[in-house]
Amino acid sequence: MKGNYYDNFIAEAEKFVSMPVDFGKIPNHEQYIDYNISKQRLSHVLQDSLENLDKLLISFDNNWNSDNGKKFWFTNYNDLLRNIRTLVWEKNIKTYLVDNSESYLWSEVGLDMFLKKENVKKASNNADIQFFEVNKLIADSTHLLILGNADTLNRINNGSINVFITGIEQVFKNTNDLELYLNVLKDSAKAHNKHFFPILYTPTEKNHDNLYIMDNMRSNVLNTSPQRLALACVHCGLCNDVCPVKGFAGADAYDNIFSGPFANVVLPFLESVEDYGFVSSACTLCGNCEKVCPVSIPLRYLILQNRHYLFEKNKMSFSEKNQVKNICKQLSSRGKMNKMSLLKKLAFRRMMSKNALRKRKYPPFAKNSFNQQYLKNLKEKYK
Repeated sequence: MKGNYYDNFIAEAEKFVSMPVDFGKIPNHEQYIDYNISKQRLSHVLQDSLENLDKLLISFDNNWNSDNGKKFWFTNYNDLLRNIRTLVWEKNIKTYLVDNSESYLWSEVGLDMFLKKENVKKASNNADIQFFEVNKLIADSTHLLILGNADTLNRINNGSINVFITGIEQVFKNTNDLELYLNVLKDSAKAHNKHFFPILYTPTEKNHDNLYIMDNMRSNVLNTSPQRLALACVHCGLCNDVCPVKGFAGADAYDNIFSGPFANVVLPFLESVEDYGFVSSACTLCGNCEKVCPVSIPLRYLILQNRHYLFEKNKMSFSEKNQVKNICKQLSSRGKMNKMSLLKKLAFRRMMSKNALRKRKYPPFAKNSFNQQYLKNLKEKYK
């Protein structure tokens, strides 16, 4: 990240941040040359932030003052939209602009559809109100990290009303880990041929800044261990690209703005177990997602924990739970595992649903189990 990219980040941050930042404390990039080591270190930083989230949010809240503009906390996106409606009416807003329109956050909030109903038109520039996604809050200050583009800074300072939106999980303790975070994100963005320009910005009343921090059921995930680790996700989309289930079923199968491995973990808690418990079973545990995850989230482990949670909390249907119990009996018995392949085939067909067997062809069982083959080879070796 050294060179023009790093220099531009430091120069622009020093230029536009109203509160002083000690950039000398940012770790030297040379210790992050190995990408895999960087991933592990960033994973630790993000997980540590999630474990101490309540303290970090209180710290950020205490540092905020009236000179930074207005700050709002929202339980869900409906409360957030009601506040935007009030702002639209009070300021007679006619046009709006969204920075980084591809972000999942705008889909989660339903911003475009909402503003369309309020007869606020989308503009390309010089809008009455502008919306920016905040990638990280810096807890020991009032700084916001925004991954925008070359025009983002000009837009923030053009005199329009600015609204910065983020989720409660997006917080760092201080600026020390920013370079590590940006370095890993930059490498992940290359896979999608994306580019971003990092901006460290401090909101000001002068710029008509409003900060919206939204929960929207994230606290449900945070209160569930270890599933809270999934909130370290940076929403790069790499896991979706390699997930065979997502590739086969498509995003529409999830009926949600979230899809893929991340959704398999969090949707039962972000929405409801009754409506979205099934997504935790929509995984082959192939591990492709873990291989490409830039922050090393143990997705397979978390999905298995979801399945365990559903089983223990009786959130499965009777037939599903009965099927799991039967499979466990088969797998935990050496005698049953060593049965003839024909008997195992019949038992397997009895356990599986007719629909599953009708839609795909399952491979045949081997003549001898692994245990039988191992013992046979052992006997031949020591004759």
